[in-house]
Amino acid sequence: MPQPLGVVGIVVPWNYPIFVAIGPLVAALAAGNRVMIKMSEYTPATGALLATLLERYLGPERVAVVNGEAALAQAFTRLPFDHLLFTGSTAVGRQVMHAAAENLTPVTLELGGKSPAIVTPGADISRAAASIVAGKLLNAGQTCVAPDYVLVAENQIDALTQALRAAASRAYPTLAENPDYTAIINARHRGRLQAWLQEAVAAGATAIEINPVQENLAATGKMALTLVLGCPDSATLLQEEIFGPILPLVTYREFDDALAYVNARPRPLALYLFDTQPARIRRTLAETISGGVAINDTLLQVAQDDLPFGGVGPSGMGHYHAYEGFLTFSKLKPVFEQSRLSGVWLTRPPYGARVVWMLKWMLGR
Repeated sequence: MPQPLGVVGIVVPWNYPIFVAIGPLVAALAAGNRVMIKMSEYTPATGALLATLLERYLGPERVAVVNGEAALAQAFTRLPFDHLLFTGSTAVGRQVMHAAAENLTPVTLELGGKSPAIVTPGADISRAAASIVAGKLLNAGQTCVAPDYVLVAENQIDALTQALRAAASRAYPTLAENPDYTAIINARHRGRLQAWLQEAVAAGATAIEINPVQENLAATGKMALTLVLGCPDSATLLQEEIFGPILPLVTYREFDDALAYVNARPRPLALYLFDTQPARIRRTLAETISGGVAINDTLLQVAQDDLPFGGVGPSGMGHYHAYEGFLTFSKLKPVFEQSRLSGVWLTRPPYGARVVWMLKWMLGR
C-alpha cells in the first residue's frame, strides 16, 4: 500500500531551474507529500516567480519555495525531511548526504560526472557529430548529462573533428549576439574552464576553437566550443566534469579499448553510443554501467518522462521521473491479512509427528 512519506525537500541547481524543480515536485505531490523547494541563489528572478506562482495555485500549505544564499541551502539540507532530493555537483552531493545522515533522511542524489560519447567505426560520422554538438552546446555545455568527452577510433579522428567543426558552424554561425547560444553562468566558472584548457595545452594538447566569424567573446561571457586533441589523461579536463563547451576527443584502437576506458573510470550519469551494429550495441549495454544511455543521439533519454532518471555511484543514487518517481516519494507499506480458513496453526508448537509429516509433504519426501 503506497503512502506519502511526509515532507519532501528539493534542492534545485541554477542550470535548469524550472525543469529540475517541477519534475520532482510533480512526483512528490502525486505520491501525496508536501514539498519544500530551495532554489539556486544564481536564479533569483526565477525563484521569486516560482514561489509566487506555486503559492497562488497550490497553496503554501502544500508547497513552499525558499530563496537565499548558500548558507540557507546548507541549513535547508539539515532539516529533518522525510526525503531529500539534490541535483548538483558530486562534491556538494557528498556534503548534502552527510547533512541528511544526521537525521537519517533518505536521499536521491542527481549528480554528474564525465559522460562519454563513443563513436564506433560503424557510425554515421555526420549524424554523430550533429548530435554531439547539440548535446554539448545546449546551455553552453552546462548540463549534467552533456557529453563530457568523445571516444573515437584512431582512423576516424580527423573525419570526426571536421564533422564537429561543420556541425557547430551550422548550428551557431555566430556566437556573440546569437540568442540561441548562452553564456557561462559567471566569471568564476569561465575562469575555471579557461584555466583547465590552458593546463591541457601546456601539457601538449591541441585546442581547436570553433568560432566561425572569429568574434571577440570576452565581453559577452560566452565561450566557443573548443575541441581538445591529445589531452593527457592526467589533465583536469579528463579528470573532472567539465560543465562547459570544451570537448576532449580521445582515440582508441579497438572497441574493447573504448569499453575498458569507460569502465576504468567512475560510473557516469549518461553514456552515448553512436553505432549501427546490433551486437556491439548489446555488448555496450551489457558491459558498461551508467545512469542512462542514449543510442545514436544525446540528452533525449532524460526527456522521455516514462523512463526513470538517476545516476549510479559518483553520478548519483536513486531515481525519479516516471512511475519510479512516485515510488521514490512513497512508503510501500506491506500489508498481510490472514484468512479465516488458514492452516497456520499446523505450524505452531508443540512440534511433533504432525509437523514432521507436513514438512516432509512440503519438501516432497
